[in-house]
Amino acid sequence: MIGEEEVLSSLREIAGRHDPVPPDVLAAARASLSWRNPDAALAELVRDSLDRLISVRGGMPRVLTFLGGSLTIDVQVITRAGVVDVVGELAPVTAARVVVESPGGTHETTADGEGRFRIEGVTPGPVRLRCEPEVEGAFVPVRTEWVQL
Repeated sequence: MIGEEEVLSSLREIAGRHDPVPPDVLAAARASLSWRNPDAALAELVRDSLDRLISVRGGMPRVLTFLGGSLTIDVQVITRAGVVDVVGELAPVTAARVVVESPGGTHETTADGEGRFRIEGVTPGPVRLRCEPEVEGAFVPVRTEWVQL
């Protein structure tokens, strides 16, 4: 009699040969584990201008607001030529390292002394921001929830 574990093992092998997981899906899953930081606060999406726009001519930028811990992250998303530019501002105003994370890779910059930052050439798709203060105690490191750009 064949055991349950042997049947499951055979099914995994057959599925792996005939319908393998796409390489980009595996890469995204592995990359997501490297982005974990249990000490970072989660910033939730509290406003998305896309929710109010049905059809806009002229390509108005999308505006997102995230709130996490004591930090507010306002972001303007501009789509051009198949890529996305992310322009943002942190409140309270502080210098910080800002990283856009996506399955396509990471883009990093520094928010200036006015809390402003810009990252260009992000691949459209699921992204999240990571903000780490340059000044100890300015705020707890923050990661936004994933959003589709």
